[in-house]
Order: sequence, then C-alpha cells, then structure tokens
Amino acid sequence: MPGPLLVWAERRELLLELLGGGSELASSIGALLKAVILAPGAGGASELAEEVATWADEVLLVEDKRLSVLDSAVYAGALHQLVEFEKAELVLIGSTRFGREVAARLAAKMRAPCATGCTSVKLEEGKLIVKRPVYAGRGIARQAFELGPCVLAIAPRTFEKPGEEKKGSVKKVEVELPEPKLELLSVKEKEITGPRLEEADVIVAGGRGVEKKEDFSMLEELASLLGGVVGCSRPIAEDRGWFPEWIGLSGKKVKPRLYVAVGISGAIQHVAGMRDSRVVVAINKDGEAPIISVADYYVVGDLYEVVPALIRALKKRKG
Repeated sequence: MPGPLLVWAERRELLLELLGGGSELASSIGALLKAVILAPGAGGASELAEEVATWADEVLLVEDKRLSVLDSAVYAGALHQLVEFEKAELVLIGSTRFGREVAARLAAKMRAPCATGCTSVKLEEGKLIVKRPVYAGRGIARQAFELGPCVLAIAPRTFEKPGEEKKGSVKKVEVELPEPKLELLSVKEKEITGPRLEEADVIVAGGRGVEKKEDFSMLEELASLLGGVVGCSRPIAEDRGWFPEWIGLSGKKVKPRLYVAVGISGAIQHVAGMRDSRVVVAINKDGEAPIISVADYYVVGDLYEVVPALIRALKKRKG
C-alpha cells in the first residue's frame, strides 16, 4: 500500500477544499488521506483538528510556538518531518503566496518535483496529470508526474468541499523545529467587509471604465440585488488605490457561479484570476475588448446606462 496523501493549507476553507479533492485522489491511488494542521499552540487548533477529522482518515496536529511566525523554512521543515514519519510521497498544499513558498522549500527537501497553481489533478494511466496556467495565464500547461515523491500546490476553488465523511482520528505529533529567522514586528488587518472574494458565489467587478470611486456604489447595489459582492481589477486597486485587493493572476483567484465584469478590458492577467467562473457577463463599450471573448453573455454599451438599467429591471422583477 502506498504512503498516505498529506494535505496542508494555512486557511481552514482551503484545507477543506483540498480534502474534498484529495479524498478522490487518495482513493484512486489506494492511499490514506491525512490532513496536517500546523499551529503555534493557541487559538483553537484542537477544535479545528476535530472538525477536519470528519473528512480525513487522520489529522496530524503539530503545535509549537515557533509556528507563530509565518516563516516558510520553519513550516517546510515541519512538513518534511511529517513526510518522513508517515513515509508519505504525495503532498497537496494550498497555492497561496505563503503556500507556494512552503511547497518549493518542501520539494527541495524531499528532492521531489513541484508544481504550483494547479487547477486540476487526476490519475491517468498510472500517472498524475496536472493542469496549471503558464505565461501569465496565456496558456494552460498539462504536465505528467510519475507516482512517487511529489509536491503539488493547488489553487483555491479548484476542488469542492468534502461531502463524504471519514470520521478519522487526531494524532498530536512532536517535531523539532529551528527558531524562525523572521521577526514579526506588527500586524495590520486589511479593512475588508463582507464575504471573502474567493468564497463568493456572485461577483460584480469594476475596471478602468468606472470613472470615480463613488461610482462603485451602483456596482454595490447591483451586487446586492444579485446576492453577491463587489471586486475590481488590478488597476483600480494598485494604480488608483481605491481597494486593498483585486482579482487577477497576482491577486485573488475566484470561481463564482456568476461573474459580472463592468468596464474591464480583460487583460490576460485579469482573466487568469476569473477564468473558472461558471457564467461570465461582460459590460463594455468596446465591442472588441478581450473580455468579450471569454464572456458567456455581453452587452456593448456605456456602463453608466447599462448598469442602472439592470438595477431597475432587477428591482422590478423582485417586486
């Protein structure tokens, strides 16, 4: 029987997604599915471990004060020791900014191949087949890995959350960790209200076509009527500084049921962050804008006329 499949992510929601996809993958290769929780020893790690055990054969819980600082060398060291203890070969890691850094360090320690930003993982003819965006999202690479030591960083929203319960156990594990080389000076929380973009089912996103920050109020009204949240493209967040986060290759990658792109040209870097949306609606006055080619439905027109008309229609439909 092959070694267990280990799954780790620093965020609860992403860890559950990896367990959902990892369960099917573990079954296909005949391996046990084990979740890893790395915690500094405070903040409800035991409660999280008990919850996660519902969907894993076993949860490996490591609590150590040295994990209080997000030092990728320390986290990779902890994971590497667990890989050796468990004789594991395949490791799935959440492909966040920190997760990708940990994945690369872990792969180096394991002397194993590593693929990051994976949007699909399947077992075909005895090989692991992964798909991942390349060339700033301009293409999708399909890569094959032999079954054996391998580290895969999986993009958020690639898998659905687990449905089948396994009701596994929790095992506390002691590991030897070095002192972090990073020092945490301060923490400043981003001022973000409402649901996280990555978790939203409906997103109304604005781009350069929105002339003033105050005009996002109509996008917020449209999103509210649709039961969704507001997002934006990178130029709105980075160049104009109107919002703290954006949707795109270098920002948040989303996978909503409905994505409404308002005044967004559709640069490949933006499309890479929302390409997996189930239905895409584009509103743009330029009929040749790149976003049109990836949209399921589009309206060529002035957003300052189209969006208010949509709001009126939705209000009328809702009575």
